[in-house]
Amino acid sequence: MCDHIKTRGKNKGKKGYGWMDFRNRWCTSQLKIQPYNRYLKQYKKQGYEIIEYHGIAVDEKERTEKNKSKDRIIKYPLVDWEMTEKDCLEYCYSLGFDWGGLYEKFNRVSCYLCPLSRLGEIEIVYKYFPELWNKMKELDKRSFRQFRSDYSLDELEEKFNNK
Repeated sequence: MCDHIKTRGKNKGKKGYGWMDFRNRWCTSQLKIQPYNRYLKQYKKQGYEIIEYHGIAVDEKERTEKNKSKDRIIKYPLVDWEMTEKDCLEYCYSLGFDWGGLYEKFNRVSCYLCPLSRLGEIEIVYKYFPELWNKMKELDKRSFRQFRSDYSLDELEEKFNNK
């Protein structure tokens, strides 16, 4: 959420992108897909064959069906090797990777400020990562809508403090 001014749609004139939600996952397109495709474009123009390796584990094999592409080859080595998410995590731990203990608190590590996260995950951010929580509150002030449709960040703080 930057100081972008909306130029069309029902939120025309409002600042920021607002928090993403189920209907509008702008973060995926704006922060992942578009920059990635812009980067690859230079190599496509030069005639390179693009081969992507996606880290989808065998226990989520169904996700591979959604990732078809006409202009690049996509491979899934973890599926080919029949590695589950648990196998992958154990392998990483065996090599000394521990991500600062994040997997001791979270089942999965994803975007810490995702409004689509379960409330339990958001509570972990609040309790154990106050600097990230404060950053979320700062971003929330710059958004034209509250963090989640069911709770604002202030309401979540109150809920977490009253447990």
